[in-house]
Amino acid sequence: MSVNSQYASALRELKTKQAHLLEEVGDQWRTPEDLFWGINAVFGPFDMDLFTDGDNAHCARYYTAEDNALVQDWTGDLNGGKGFANPPYSRPCKDEDGNDMTGMITIMNKAKAERDQGAKLAFLIRGVPSETWWPEQADHICFIKGRVGFKLPDWFIPANDKQKASSAGFAGAIAIFDKEWRGGPISYIHRDSLRAQGKKLLDMIEAAAEKKAATYITGTIETRPDTAEQGEPIIAPQVSAQIDIEEQIAKVIAEPANSVWPIEVLNVAKEVFALCSIAISETTETKFQEICEEVNRQRLEGNSTDSIIDDLVMNMTTEAA
Repeated sequence: MSVNSQYASALRELKTKQAHLLEEVGDQWRTPEDLFWGINAVFGPFDMDLFTDGDNAHCARYYTAEDNALVQDWTGDLNGGKGFANPPYSRPCKDEDGNDMTGMITIMNKAKAERDQGAKLAFLIRGVPSETWWPEQADHICFIKGRVGFKLPDWFIPANDKQKASSAGFAGAIAIFDKEWRGGPISYIHRDSLRAQGKKLLDMIEAAAEKKAATYITGTIETRPDTAEQGEPIIAPQVSAQIDIEEQIAKVIAEPANSVWPIEVLNVAKEVFALCSIAISETTETKFQEICEEVNRQRLEGNSTDSIIDDLVMNMTTEAA
């Protein structure tokens, strides 16, 4: 269910601006990838990102400003999984139906209510117990030693050289809402420990992605039992069709008819073509349009980028075989 609100409209307008100021970023500061994956390693795995701008989600499933997380059924949508949130700290605002969209007191109360229904949640928050919204009702608070810094959103285009993020950061904590929690009420973990654990997971993900990409490009190499020493492949690497993918896609994107596709859709379609460039004999503008349509459809259904790429690459290589 999408909702209309001044908050969501302002965010859409902000993302399309030609240049930005730091003061405009507001709620859209991003959790660094290594920090998220470290928190995921300790308190996850997470199934949903509850507060996102649509581009900065860390999970395959997420709510956007248009969804208004505060009117959603977290417990039902998580269905036994765990939710992650780096919540907005802006002043309380409402959507056009009068429902709260932001406001830390409301957000923390929502977390407690969902927790009572069985939801398991982890909130990355500022480590300031003096705040009126501080979640005394949380089942566990893990204070992060070392100041936490956040990243600018990918869509941020600095208006001038002064628009650089400060590295100072602030005290952070992780609030756990989980009525099945069996640990103590308070713990401590160093920021660098979280980031190190996150970096290990990211390295593993990158290595797996590179291996998968190499498999798509060269074909699956297996060895016959009777020729193990020679390592003779059952499926030989396919010959390149000598296609300039970058040139063709640049041409397609430049066509006025393609202006309807969001950049996220174009980037995914481009990656699919790049991965399949050796497996297919030719690429056409019509095919690229079809891929964009399929990418857009699967994104609207909530499929993750990785699953979309896997599905389309598999289909294209099957068609070319």
